[in-house]
Amino acid sequence: MVATVAWLAILATAIVWEAFSHFGSGWATLTTMALRLWRNPLGRIAYVAIWAFVGWHVFARYTLPR
Repeated sequence: MVATVAWLAILATAIVWEAFSHFGSGWATLTTMALRLWRNPLGRIAYVAIWAFVGWHVFARYTLPR
């Protein structure tokens, strides 16, 4: 239950960030930050690490029988 609330909080934060960035706050959008990170070879490794972390904690963890 706590993990679900934490993931929903992360999702809500991302949505609020995008909303503020599109309405003239001067913040970079999440897409812009992702593209800047993708250009760096170390950033690509970070993407794979994030993908593995999210995949394990969201999808695999909640679908495995206990």
